[in-house]
Amino acid sequence: MAVRKQHPDDPGFARLTVSAVGLEFGLPHLTLDNHCRKGATKQEVFARQISAYLCQTVFDMSIPRVAELFTRDRTTIIHALNVVEEGREDPVFNRKLMRAETFLSESLQTFRGAA
Repeated sequence: MAVRKQHPDDPGFARLTVSAVGLEFGLPHLTLDNHCRKGATKQEVFARQISAYLCQTVFDMSIPRVAELFTRDRTTIIHALNVVEEGREDPVFNRKLMRAETFLSESLQTFRGAA
């Protein structure tokens, strides 16, 4: 499998992902660059884990790239991916995640079509 190179639009894709997840999961003020770990609620932490997962799966970003964009260690991103993957067993959560995946996949296709 070929390794995807960093794309200059990765930060924009990450921000789009965080916004989409925030809206889907009822956290409309969620941002990519929340450096206040102690002040984050469990819901915000989980939403960022979902966002990291979607950046990696939908946009095919490498784990180090996702870690860089979310200003986290790569092991933290690996943990986030595992948490979200385990959560997919919940049908309600999985439906929400699939809606976000579909929206982001369609956005990516639109972006590629416009380029």
